[in-house]
Amino acid sequence: MKKIVNLVLVLLMFGSGTLSIHADEEKNIDLLGIISVSDLKNSSHFTWYEENELSYSVDEGALADIDRLLEGVEIKVVMGTWCHDSKREVPRFYKILSHKKDNIEMIALDRKKQSPNGETDAMAITNTPTFIFYKNGKEMNRIVETPVDSLERDMIKILSGKEYRHSKMPAND
Repeated sequence: MKKIVNLVLVLLMFGSGTLSIHADEEKNIDLLGIISVSDLKNSSHFTWYEENELSYSVDEGALADIDRLLEGVEIKVVMGTWCHDSKREVPRFYKILSHKKDNIEMIALDRKKQSPNGETDAMAITNTPTFIFYKNGKEMNRIVETPVDSLERDMIKILSGKEYRHSKMPAND
């Protein structure tokens, strides 16, 4: 009964906007569509968010000029609340950019890597999480599933326009 009440409360809390919730037979709850950090932080179903955020130490030394480099940049975070890589990397990413959340949109996918309203159809998502950096509406580059070096160093390479090959990019691309 308590799980049903929790599900009803979650549905009421997230009833507006493009966010939707999926619960499977095992009572796992997945968020779908456009979501926010507070959707993850304020739910008892996603305790992994705070645990992974608190346990991560940001490499401040790697973030020289991050504010300047982020000017005019929009970021799409594509993740799955069911995905172990997303559970690890998304809290770290938001901790790194804790002061710059206004230019970030997060989209949660189902286990088939689909979004409920087609928000990611044109993004060629193969793995989660995927962090896509845009400037003037054009994709600069992306971090896919896991960083090559670290989130901080990979972001700086992308934002600086340096050569960067994400971890899932085939060698012949």
